[in-house]
Amino acid sequence: MKIGLIGLFVLVVAASSLTFVVSGASAADKPHKKMTLAEKGEQARQESIELEQTQLQKVREAAKATSEREQKVLAKAQSNDWEAQQLEKARAQSDERLTRQQKYLQQAQDAAKQTRKIPKATTTAEPVLSE
Repeated sequence: MKIGLIGLFVLVVAASSLTFVVSGASAADKPHKKMTLAEKGEQARQESIELEQTQLQKVREAAKATSEREQKVLAKAQSNDWEAQQLEKARAQSDERLTRQQKYLQQAQDAAKQTRKIPKATTTAEPVLSE
C-alpha cells in the first residue's frame, strides 16, 4: 500500500513538472515585449472604442425594445379609443332618439289640448229629388 501511495505521489509530481515545462515552452515561444507608453495608449484607445461600440449596440437594442413596447401600449390604447368612440356614438344616438320621442310626445299633447271644431258643412237647400 505504501508503494502504491509513493508511486501515485511520484506520478503527480512528474505530471505537474511536465505541465510546468510545457507551459514554460509556450511562454518561451511568445517573447514578452514591454510596451511603450504610446503603444499602451493606443491599446487603451482601441479597447475604449470597442467598449463604446458594445455599449452603443446595447443602447440601440434597449431603445428598440422600448419602442416595441411603446407601440404595443399605443395599439392597446387605440383599441380602447375605438371602444370609447363607439360608446360615444351609441350615447349620441340614444340622446337623439329620446329627443325625437319627447318632441313627438309634446306634439301629441299639444294636439290633444286643442279643441277641434268640426267645420260646418256648407249645405245647399236643394231638395233631393226622389223618383
